[in-house]
Amino acid sequence: MENVSSLGMACALLLILACLGGCACYNEEFKVPPVNTDKYELKVVQVDDFGSFWDSTGANQTLKYIEDESMKTNVSVVVFIHGWHHNAAEDDDNLRDFKNLVLAPLAENLHTKERTHFRTQFTHDPDVKLIGIYIGWRGKSLPLPLDYLTMWGRKDTAERVGEGDVSEFLERLQRMYLRANAVKADSSNKPVYKPYMGLVTMGHSFGGQVLLKAISKQMEFDLAERSSEMSDSTKLQIVKKFDAERVPIDSFGDLNILLNPATEAYQFARIDNLYRQLTYPKSQTPQLVVFSAENDSARKVYFPLARLVTWPFRPGFKNDLQGDLWGTSLGVYPNQITHTLDLDDQAPDSLQGSDYQNGGTKIAEYDFTSPTVFRGVKLSPLNNVSQADWLRCSPVAVVRASPKLIDNHDGIFLPEFQIHFLSNYIAFAQGKRILVRYERLLASKEHRAPLASEKPCLEPAETEKAR
Repeated sequence: MENVSSLGMACALLLILACLGGCACYNEEFKVPPVNTDKYELKVVQVDDFGSFWDSTGANQTLKYIEDESMKTNVSVVVFIHGWHHNAAEDDDNLRDFKNLVLAPLAENLHTKERTHFRTQFTHDPDVKLIGIYIGWRGKSLPLPLDYLTMWGRKDTAERVGEGDVSEFLERLQRMYLRANAVKADSSNKPVYKPYMGLVTMGHSFGGQVLLKAISKQMEFDLAERSSEMSDSTKLQIVKKFDAERVPIDSFGDLNILLNPATEAYQFARIDNLYRQLTYPKSQTPQLVVFSAENDSARKVYFPLARLVTWPFRPGFKNDLQGDLWGTSLGVYPNQITHTLDLDDQAPDSLQGSDYQNGGTKIAEYDFTSPTVFRGVKLSPLNNVSQADWLRCSPVAVVRASPKLIDNHDGIFLPEFQIHFLSNYIAFAQGKRILVRYERLLASKEHRAPLASEKPCLEPAETEKAR
């Protein structure tokens, strides 16, 4: 009887270990044909559990293709990194929704008459090629419902993926982005019109962990270079002195979006500390935006429980704040939240296609962290931070979203969020980046004083008061 009991315990232990590791299920490179429509293209690159590309040749070919296209015409690249329970199988619903609810509506937005005319005026090329990149990894390692037992193993894998080949892949995209959009002068000192390359990254759940790992260091470096005080994640830091910047934070591409990220608030704490020490110019666009569902039970309930399980294997916390940051997910921790996102059918759109006319001044100076409405969806600063100096034209926003827009952990592809709001938010943010690039080009040729968009988002009197 004792032998039977021991055997049962051993079998149970083996089952638990298998679930934690995910056995070898779905450990393969999926064969997904590229998609090429008249409005967008889709390419899939895949990474193994150790963070290495299954096919580095294919990844290099994707990069080479984007680089070649960016020299010939306007290109907008959108990268999506899926999360837990997903992979790059052709029938995966994340892959399907990325095509139908992210790329297709964004393509429609980028090809409107107003934006086509705008590109002709500021890049001398009316066209734009939208290229989506779906980064697949082994987020799904066991069949459901057993896959729910793999949280710890998939969390560790996501961190390895974010520190592996994906990081280099994104860095190479960033280098292309910088080269394509660099301001250059010709021999006669006339404006050089060049195609624009847009770059947006998106990560969901553990894919948000992957993305944050890949881009956070550069953003931390740029913020630390400008801020006067060392960050301290274990203190509630209230910085009274603000350093005003005329040069925006342009750490990585146009915009980086985390959707219900399954990562600790602690991993974001340094960025949170640093960006609140600065005030920003009118040319600043959002660099990192976190959208978190108000009813996300996976991150509000199960994430802290999973952190609690690690208690015997980690050192003690320095104080309660450190423990709260470690045990609460980013987007749920209340002290980091800056905005809400909700329906508001009565509010008019903050920006419209007609705003591209007459030089697009309104778009060039628009604050994307101010109250912003697109098609009945409103982004609003929280009351306790709405007047904060560091929030104006901020490069960072942490947004708590209504369940009507993002429903629980996996409901990130609702049309009201993706089509009505996010597609417009991305398109107008890229429009602002094109306008700011053009203004810098003119200023460098004519040796002009700083432009309106390079001045602080605060009025001069307010800036002095903030200091």
